Amino acid sequence: MSNDAIFEKAQKLCENMDLQSQNIVYQIISRTKAAALSPTQQIFHLTQHEKNQLLNIENDFFANICELTPEVFYYQGYFLPTKHFEISVFCYKHGLDTFSSQTLAKIKNLDVIDVGGFIGDSAIIFQDFTDKNIYSFEATSHNYNLMLQTLKLNNANRIVPVKKGLGSEQTTMTISVFSSSSSLVRDNAIYGCTQSEEIELITLDSYVKEHNLKIGLIKVDIEGFEMEFLKGAKETICSQKPTMILSIYHQAGDFFDIKPLLESWNLGYTFRVHKPIDYNISLETTLMCEVLD
Repeated sequence: MSNDAIFEKAQKLCENMDLQSQNIVYQIISRTKAAALSPTQQIFHLTQHEKNQLLNIENDFFANICELTPEVFYYQGYFLPTKHFEISVFCYKHGLDTFSSQTLAKIKNLDVIDVGGFIGDSAIIFQDFTDKNIYSFEATSHNYNLMLQTLKLNNANRIVPVKKGLGSEQTTMTISVFSSSSSLVRDNAIYGCTQSEEIELITLDSYVKEHNLKIGLIKVDIEGFEMEFLKGAKETICSQKPTMILSIYHQAGDFFDIKPLLESWNLGYTFRVHKPIDYNISLETTLMCEVLD
């Protein structure tokens, strides 16, 4: 993509967004370009706020993860069957506290959809934000089995694990399996991964209809398959207008094009870009979508 095309797409993405979101967008673009030109593919110019937050993560987050047994780890009231407590989940709670009080009150009384449930870490956090059920979709066998362990460790009886993926149609596909970044659109062999698995895909629209769900929040992190998910969730999104947290960092098309797609549906959403401070330039960047009455 040419520099002019990137600038044009960035301007389109930033339309009608707050200044902080605009700052994040242009910072990610600038840092990504700088890292690509660096021999180490790293950046070294951080703000003082970023430096302070990274120090807090080191001292107050990682230092408080406790190993109880080789299969049980503890952090601030939560248990996981692995020590890999994700910063975006447990430090930032996916940015949920950045939504308006009105939005959070609405979510509290409705079901939550967790797409790309991984090991159930997001789902156990979401319990604090809703009194209803959390439906967590994880298609890979290894992570799904770890999710079942997470739910058991945390006595999480309002989380419904679903061993399916969500896409634009009901079908089966082969997924490249690689820990937390298993992907339907990327060949993980370049990362040294040679495992794959046949998985079942359904649409969110069909699942919502079948179970008569009323959705307050949708979180999606499925390694670049977000556009396909949205195609199969359009009816639910248009009719129920749930708050959404959509990953947009896996590929350039997601980063630049998901917001314009949703805007074209003319549903009255307000959009922000959220990037938790961690050790990466764009990892865990999300599009935060809410309808403010």
